[in-house]
Amino acid sequence: MTSLSLILAHTLAPVIALQGVGQAPMAIENDAPETWTLEYPRIIQPFIEDYRRCLTGQMRRVRGEADFEAQHRSDVPRCMDELEVAEDGANRVLAGRGEYTDYTPADITEVFEHVGRIHIARGADLDNQFTFLMRTAAAARDNYEAERPEGLVLELHDASVVKAHTDSTAAAAEAAYDQREGARGAND
Repeated sequence: MTSLSLILAHTLAPVIALQGVGQAPMAIENDAPETWTLEYPRIIQPFIEDYRRCLTGQMRRVRGEADFEAQHRSDVPRCMDELEVAEDGANRVLAGRGEYTDYTPADITEVFEHVGRIHIARGADLDNQFTFLMRTAAAARDNYEAERPEGLVLELHDASVVKAHTDSTAAAAEAAYDQREGARGAND
């Protein structure tokens, strides 16, 4: 029996995140990756791909909250027509082949349901990554505020603030430079 093993790791490529102003980038890796294995006859791969394409082709909205699992979960009923067509096609193809008699329609239904569960788990993984990044950013902000020195603090401003400050102090800086160069020339 020819079958295809599809392994989907829940560890998306390591995410790079900046923890806060002045802090170095940090690689975020999943310490406990979740791996899903799905085996099915290679001959039904086009039907699996059609269904997966429907699931992954939906629009995602980034709302600033962890709701990707809910969005992925809502894709399953939205792709019900594609699921029925894909299951029927897979069952027809397997029924016409003698070497796949051990695959029942219930087995094929389980394969497609498993594809849906994997899709939902991907959304949950995105939610976990999002909440981790939000917690990390909040901790970095709190750490910065707790360790912020009293008195003179140099902060990062956008270019317009820096330019305005530079323009207002340019004359004094030029005078100090001229005075220093004049004193240096007199000493030579």
